[in-house]
Amino acid sequence: MKHIYFRMLFLIITTSGSSMAEDLKTGYNKLLALSLTDDISASKLKSDGLSYEKYSLPYNFNELYVNGDYSFSVQLRGNYLKVKSSSFHIENVGSLHARWDIFSITTSPKVTYKINDNFSFENELEFGYANMKNNSSFHGDFQMKESLREEKLLDWDINSFHITPKVGIKNTFKLNNNDEINSFGRISYMFANGFRDKNNTGTWALGSEYVMTDLFKLNEKNFNLILSDSIGGFYGKNYRELSFGVINNISLSLEAPIDFYDDQLKIKMGVGYLLGDNAHGITFILEIR
Repeated sequence: MKHIYFRMLFLIITTSGSSMAEDLKTGYNKLLALSLTDDISASKLKSDGLSYEKYSLPYNFNELYVNGDYSFSVQLRGNYLKVKSSSFHIENVGSLHARWDIFSITTSPKVTYKINDNFSFENELEFGYANMKNNSSFHGDFQMKESLREEKLLDWDINSFHITPKVGIKNTFKLNNNDEINSFGRISYMFANGFRDKNNTGTWALGSEYVMTDLFKLNEKNFNLILSDSIGGFYGKNYRELSFGVINNISLSLEAPIDFYDDQLKIKMGVGYLLGDNAHGITFILEIR
């Protein structure tokens, strides 16, 4: 994303930036997908001079309806993604500091089919709304600043709606001591409007976790310890548009039930380390179901 942004800036200085517009829109689509997906963990990530900060709060309504081998669930999620670059100095012109902010909300109905005691097939359809703001700043020549505005590199605000079909398969294996080994694979493809870009964005993910069930008890509550490792990324043309294409997330988390009025919720909290083909960072996990 950074190299396209500054290549376009260079073309504005020398000739015209219009030839790079479509590539930049493709990068914006991937930023939107990054803000929405669970497949790419990016709570705090640094890559190629850009920093990514993502905050996401999911709430899961599991098995709202069950009929034989089929079950219906829904997830609600709020997301915030901030992306910013270090200052880019242009001799005799000025300096540019790039920044984008994305706020989004999604709802995801999901139908799960239980193939057998271990395997299940998941079919999910995510609907969402997002607002992306370009909060980049430029200090320097006024004419250059106006050119940046005309080329949509400064001061814009876009509302976007998206639909993302997702399919996946999950395997759950229980050990004799009641611990669990879970693994999954998932693929998705996002159709979004707002960027006038025909190149939509796909993501994929693979992962596994070891759940130490009822590892210890505190205040009459049983706690599970979860060790997990997952990898995810973009696929398709220009899958490395954001300067990285794949992110691996190794995490450790605790899960415990809490009483909420007449219901019982499960809260999962933890930390993880992110490592990619051109990125690294940390993630904080918070999930309610």
